[in-house]
Amino acid sequence: MAKYSPISEFLVDQTADRIRLDFTAVERLLGVSLPRSADEYQAWWANDASHSQAKAWLDAGWRTENLDLSRRTVEFVRVRQKKQGLPSDPWGALGGTVTVRDETALVTPTGERWEAEAGKS
Repeated sequence: MAKYSPISEFLVDQTADRIRLDFTAVERLLGVSLPRSADEYQAWWANDASHSQAKAWLDAGWRTENLDLSRRTVEFVRVRQKKQGLPSDPWGALGGTVTVRDETALVTPTGERWEAEAGKS
């Protein structure tokens, strides 16, 4: 078992989308004291997956916010995944289905005025 996996396990079981914990509660979860750097440096709580502690909460689908070193509290916030479906870029969804035969038609002004441009609705 990895050192910080109890954080992952705890977060996965949560139903709320935000959880504020004090450092003592985190230590109880881990069964050991946090390193001194957790009390002294914001970077210890950064959402940087290259650090084992952050990887634990990031892999569980959470990130940290609202860190308060003086009060020894941190808030864990559930990361919402984007809904799967059609891409927001319509050309991505239509890729390969549209053919422009005369490219100049898209870039060369024709001099033609549309009703909306002429102030007619």
